Amino acid sequence: MSIQEFDIHQFNDLNFHRLALLGHSIYSGREIADADYLSWEYARNPNGMAQVFIAEVSGSLAAQYIVIPVNFLIAGKEIIGSLSVNTLTHPAYKGNDLFPKLATETFKTCPDKGIHFTIGFPNPVSLPIIEKKKIFEIVGTLPLLIKPLNPFRAFFLSLFSFSKKSGKEIELEIEDDFLNENGISFFDFEADRTQYNKFISDFSASKENITIRSPEYLRWRYSSIPIRKYRLLKICKEDKIMALAIFRAKYIYGIRCGILVDFISLPEEDHAFRLLHSIKQIARKNSLDILIATLPDHVPEFKFFIRSGYFSLPQKLLPQKLTMIVKAHTNDCPAEVSDFKKWFITFGDYDIF
Repeated sequence: MSIQEFDIHQFNDLNFHRLALLGHSIYSGREIADADYLSWEYARNPNGMAQVFIAEVSGSLAAQYIVIPVNFLIAGKEIIGSLSVNTLTHPAYKGNDLFPKLATETFKTCPDKGIHFTIGFPNPVSLPIIEKKKIFEIVGTLPLLIKPLNPFRAFFLSLFSFSKKSGKEIELEIEDDFLNENGISFFDFEADRTQYNKFISDFSASKENITIRSPEYLRWRYSSIPIRKYRLLKICKEDKIMALAIFRAKYIYGIRCGILVDFISLPEEDHAFRLLHSIKQIARKNSLDILIATLPDHVPEFKFFIRSGYFSLPQKLLPQKLTMIVKAHTNDCPAEVSDFKKWFITFGDYDIF
């Protein structure tokens, strides 16, 4: 089937069942095939509606390309960018260059929406196309930080579950008494709002390129999300938040995996180490096999993880490299967005976890 037969246009239907059906064609049972999850991601984002472009043929969806708006702090200035998510082509229509064409059409709309650039973290299917077609600029690769808790069990399970990349959520049991004994508490979106605003302002001021983690964004990303369940843990000094960790657990390749989705800390190392140590204890109490996280190795927080017993897995052993890509859309897009050394990035900055 030739590429000229496809109707490529913007998708403006707030009923996302058609997109969920397209997701089902490859990722049956996954979040991308859940209409409520897509509604959360595309329509409820406090930063604005997603830009969704689709390719249709004979009334059937053949492919999609989506970016969601994100507010960033770049070189000390607030700027609107976007995150590339859920790139997908139905198996029956692969080989028609739909991804590059959809991305091109999507990027044309970004300046009118005030979106200056798009970042992304492509999977192994998309990355070769991005490189060949030069859709994005590849700016760097994040390390995967791992802390083994039950390495023999994790290795054994991975041998027999390698095809089962993403599994079910693991319900974490976290006792209040344990948290209180260690000076840790759950983050409360209402009660902690004033303290959090001060904390995140101080933290962000020390970074050059960073997602703006406003209370509204945090609530949407980690509390309002369907399907997933995150735990937000904080450690305080008197009435001041010193560090915040965002944590979830699920099966990955059959392994009971704890994922530190985000970790933000003020420079006082003692509090960062105490929080990381408490998360390790929680993981052990819940019989998790490993803990994983990602941070660029050039940020100060990286050393907190290394000194807490995490190590960076060699890139050649990764089933999927954590590659960061950038595409500028406007003439006044800051050049700093393409400088990987200026970015503070965690799993929380994209939607895989």
